[in-house]
Amino acid sequence: MNIIVLFGGLSPEAEVSASSAQQISEHLEKAGHHVVALNLIGTYQNVEDFEQLYQLKENLAAVSIDKTVEITENTLKLAKLADICFLATHGGIGENGQLQALLGLNQIKFTGNHFLSTAVAMDKALTKKLMDPEEVGIAKEFAANEVTAADFPLVVKPNASGSSIGVHFPENMEAFRTLDLNDVLIEQQLFGREFSVGVIDGVALPPIEIVATEGFYDYEAKYKPGIVQEICPADISENIDKKLRIAAEYCHKQIGFEVYSRAEFIVDKDEKIWFIESNSIPGMTPTSLLPQEAAVIGMNYTELCEKIIELSLKA
Repeated sequence: MNIIVLFGGLSPEAEVSASSAQQISEHLEKAGHHVVALNLIGTYQNVEDFEQLYQLKENLAAVSIDKTVEITENTLKLAKLADICFLATHGGIGENGQLQALLGLNQIKFTGNHFLSTAVAMDKALTKKLMDPEEVGIAKEFAANEVTAADFPLVVKPNASGSSIGVHFPENMEAFRTLDLNDVLIEQQLFGREFSVGVIDGVALPPIEIVATEGFYDYEAKYKPGIVQEICPADISENIDKKLRIAAEYCHKQIGFEVYSRAEFIVDKDEKIWFIESNSIPGMTPTSLLPQEAAVIGMNYTELCEKIIELSLKA
C-alpha cells in the first residue's frame, strides 16, 4: 500500500508525535509498504505522483516548517495521493477531531476513530459526563470558585490536552492560587495503583500497570525510558484484570470509538476502578503502552499497525 504517516503540527505533543511516526514508518516500510512521513505544517514541494514523492522522502525530512498554520495546503494535497493516511498525531488538531473532519471532507482515508468520537475524547469534562458512576468511578469535580481548604489534595489538568502536559497537584490554597485556571479540570486527587488498558475493535487488551519510581506519570516519565516501571501483563488478580477490561470496553463504547483507544484508570485500596481519561490516538513510540499490551497477546508492532489500518478501512 501507499501510506502517508501524518505527524507533528503545532501541538505541544509534536515531539512525541514525531517519535510515533518514525516507528510506524519504519515498521510499515519493512512490511513492504511505500511509506512517507509528513509533518502537518511542513512546506513541501507539490509532488503529483506518489512514486516521485517516495523517491524524494529523504529530502522531505528536512522540509521547512510553517508555524502560522495548522496544516499546510500541500500536506493535504500529498495526503490525497496515499491509499490511507496513518495518523500519528497527538494533541492539537490531530486529536481533537478537526484533522479527522478535514480529511473526511476531502475524501482522504485515515486510520483511527472518526471526528466526533475523537473530539469527545479530547474534552475530559465531556467524557466524564458520558460515564455512569455505577459502571466506573468518577472523581469529584470542582469549579475554581468552589474550592475550599477542605478539598485538598486536588489535581488540576488542562481540559483538552494529553501526555500529562500541564498537570498540577496543588496541596493547599496557596499553591492552587498560583495556577492558570483557564480551561482546566479540577478534580479530587485519586490514590491507588495506575493502569492503562488498550482496546482494539471493541476488545480490551491485557492491562498494563504504571509504577512511577518518583513523582507521577508525567510527560517525561511517559517518554523517557527508565523513569517508570511498566508491568505487562499486570501482576493483578483475575478479578481485577476482568474488571479493568470491562471498564475499558465500557469507556470505549460510551465515547463511541470506532477503531481503537486506550483508557487510564486508578484502582484504589478497595479495588474500585476509577476512570481517569481515554486516548483516541494512543502513542506508538518505543516506550508507548499500546504496543506493549498488544505484544502480550502475540501481536507484534508491525501487526498492530496493519490491524489498525485494516479496521480503519472498514470503519
